[in-house]
Amino acid sequence: MSCVTYNPIRTYVQYNDLVFSSADTIESASYRVSTKGDSHEYSFGHGSYDPEKAEYLFMTEGSLSLTINMNYRLFRKEDRKHIGDYMKLNLVKSGRIWAIQDDKLLWAYAKPTEFSEVYEYFKDHYSMDVDFRLREGYWHIADLKNVFLIPYDNCNFTDDYDFREINECEDCCTSCPKDHEERCASCLDDCGNLCEQDSACSMSKEELNNFLKCGKSYKIVYNCNRANQLFGEKTLGTKICKKDICSSVIAGKFYSDSVLPTTLVTVTLTGKWQDPIIDINGTKKMIKGDYDGRLTMYPNGEVTYLEGEDECCPEIELDLDDIVLLNDFSFTVHQGMNRITVEGGCCEMACAYINVDSLTF
Repeated sequence: MSCVTYNPIRTYVQYNDLVFSSADTIESASYRVSTKGDSHEYSFGHGSYDPEKAEYLFMTEGSLSLTINMNYRLFRKEDRKHIGDYMKLNLVKSGRIWAIQDDKLLWAYAKPTEFSEVYEYFKDHYSMDVDFRLREGYWHIADLKNVFLIPYDNCNFTDDYDFREINECEDCCTSCPKDHEERCASCLDDCGNLCEQDSACSMSKEELNNFLKCGKSYKIVYNCNRANQLFGEKTLGTKICKKDICSSVIAGKFYSDSVLPTTLVTVTLTGKWQDPIIDINGTKKMIKGDYDGRLTMYPNGEVTYLEGEDECCPEIELDLDDIVLLNDFSFTVHQGMNRITVEGGCCEMACAYINVDSLTF
């Protein structure tokens, strides 16, 4: 599989388990988002007053309209009667909408708000117009370490759903032995069967590039917990360690591809620390106390502590009184190079990991 021409248009490839496996599945798409802020016309002068204070604008919730066209000729004859239910079972739930643009895999939280079926008689396809509300107002640039790509064919769409043939005219006995083969529970759950070779990071460069250009032939499964089990500290983000073991400070720079400034930043400290002070781009926070293990500070301000290196021990959530905001509430990371310093290290090796949820619109 290869794509010869470069496609700059955002290509929608999946919603929940509904895979848009053909280039013709999305017949039309329209995405709209607005910036926040109201202007006020000058009474005696040209133009308007716009009370803009921040360097970057904030986004309102977005809206997405798709015409989904399922070509019945691409499915097995015995499965075609289930295609409509398959679509509706996915569209009746909130979930993630996936897209590809500029060789990046994007996702956003979406909620279907309106449906309309297109009537075309004997055209060998089922078509539906769907409107989505994207409540966050932005798209996440997917962390490929948490992305698993399962080889997919249209014939596989029933694998995750228990569609059966039922004859309502026959007697029904729920306790009678069934002559059809029961589908095991694992077949109804992608997450339980994920392995390292399914990870986007384990694919060859050519295979991954083809997917990011074409977006076909794979079903996307997003599973942070499974990624943590398989890849360990690699999922914690960019790693910056002490250059001198006797130094009390970690200092370094890290890159972010986030188009919008993001406060969705998770910082993890490992090693021995005493009242560590974390500084990212001038925003400082201190965690009071002595620690020897793993400290994790989440975007919502919560901090957890795992003593030592035993992953079997439970993480302890620190009291909010132990978290001191020295000048601002949230770390902010922008596109390009960012800087971090951590003070309070003791005389042994220590490291900081920065995990940034990159955003675009």
